[in-house]
Amino acid sequence: MQDKPLNRFDLIRFFNTTERGLPRILRELDLRLVGGTTRWSVVWRTLGLKEDQDPSQIDDLREQLLRAGDVASLLGVSTSIIYRWEKGKLPKGQRPLPKSIDLSDGRKNSRAKRWRKAEVLAWHTGKPIPRYAKAAPAFGALIPNK
Repeated sequence: MQDKPLNRFDLIRFFNTTERGLPRILRELDLRLVGGTTRWSVVWRTLGLKEDQDPSQIDDLREQLLRAGDVASLLGVSTSIIYRWEKGKLPKGQRPLPKSIDLSDGRKNSRAKRWRKAEVLAWHTGKPIPRYAKAAPAFGALIPNK
């Protein structure tokens, strides 16, 4: 798989953030740049995905993540509706909104949520939501704390 280096500007675009917001996202995700760059495989692993993905899904995985406002515009609803739906408060009979990507490392009530466009579009049109290969949990995560 081609794994081209990503610089800060590529990451700003991918995470749909600002130059000022990028350091916080990198810190929250524990994503370190080496020589000012990183690789897609490292970004995907940081987001809980396997480094090697189905080649037919790579373009979707590299596409800019959507903020709630972007999702709202795409679906023709308000941003507050997206956050309500994200919490599971959907109209009766509606299937759950695709899971968001939390760029805040779990901070409560954070709005640092992003969605993959391919997942949102599939959900909106009633098609199956794409599934991406997940990373295996770290060995220590399998052993409960005593």
